[in-house]
Amino acid sequence: MSQPLKLRVIGRSEVLPRPVLELAAADLPFDIEFELIDSVKGLQRVVSSPDTFDVYHQWHTVDLIWTARAIQAIDLSRIDHADLIRGQAYERQGDARAMGSVFNQLFLQPSGALGSTPTGRIVMLPLLHGVDAFAYLPSVLKEFGNGTPNSWGWLLDPRLAGRVAIMSDPVLGMIEAALAVEASEDIRFAEVGNLTVEEIDTVVDILLRKKKLGHFKTIWSNYLECARSMQRGVVLQSMFSPALAMLRSQGVPVIAAVPREGYRGWHVDLCISSAATGERLDAAYAYLNWWMNGKGGAVTTRQGYYFAQPELVRPHLSAAEWDYWYAGKPAEAVLTDPLGQPMVALGEVREGGSYFERMSRVRVWNAFMDEHTYLVRRWREFLEA
Repeated sequence: MSQPLKLRVIGRSEVLPRPVLELAAADLPFDIEFELIDSVKGLQRVVSSPDTFDVYHQWHTVDLIWTARAIQAIDLSRIDHADLIRGQAYERQGDARAMGSVFNQLFLQPSGALGSTPTGRIVMLPLLHGVDAFAYLPSVLKEFGNGTPNSWGWLLDPRLAGRVAIMSDPVLGMIEAALAVEASEDIRFAEVGNLTVEEIDTVVDILLRKKKLGHFKTIWSNYLECARSMQRGVVLQSMFSPALAMLRSQGVPVIAAVPREGYRGWHVDLCISSAATGERLDAAYAYLNWWMNGKGGAVTTRQGYYFAQPELVRPHLSAAEWDYWYAGKPAEAVLTDPLGQPMVALGEVREGGSYFERMSRVRVWNAFMDEHTYLVRRWREFLEA
């Protein structure tokens, strides 16, 4: 007797809050096994063992996992609302900034390469995107003064020594550290999202000196640790939107920075394992199409994320939610986080403004650097110092 089908999904905890897991499990006619992996371990697993998962919520790694043959092309004829994806691609052709590498590496070309020219097959389903920066408590403004433009340099400012936290992820952490070094040391890297060996050394050497001086109170690896660190003496730190939502629902008056140097942009997309066939492949497509109904995107909107096709999410949001999260208007009601806890006060306006205003301020997109192996080695040196 054959075992009942169980779809195996890998993703970060920030992307898959509990209400998303529950909604997907309730709506789909098969069991789903969600495995939440919050570091590069997820990527290592996908590349080395594609037979151990069916769907992967990838983040800025598609060129790597495609080259490693860990994922398979997605047939757009099997995807609901595929016309919206093609329409976005045509609109963004020639715009290198458009959602990072999403549309630049979305379509499988006849040559086998990835590109922006629309075809009938894609290598990932565009899902979620947004911008990240740092966040701080109101007490920080005593050091810098009200009205002082927010700057990535605050992460390394000696006035905050012992009260700062950053993330442990080598890819995202290095980008944010490079932005902080640029701002605090008055230097300019040629390409923040693709540092040279010498530039990596510059950043890590500064981080090592700061760490030895006790500048960093903690280094976190997921949004739960991120939130806890601000409850334990940190006043300024790298911040993911779900941590911001959690802190605000707990009454912590945390402020999301709008750095004058620009945001770090990110995207998360859905990929299908190269090993998925038959019923597993059918279930994988069903899971992708479940996301295309907008329900999951509405849940993640309530923690500050944007869905790749906003028009699919709008019917699942209240008018007040849409106006606050996407239109940048003052909240016309108290708004809740994904778990239903109040997090946005009446009349509050989101830092950075509307969807278009915030996304237009992206300075750099999450990306794997050419010197990734060297970066990881030096970053590990920083973490272990």
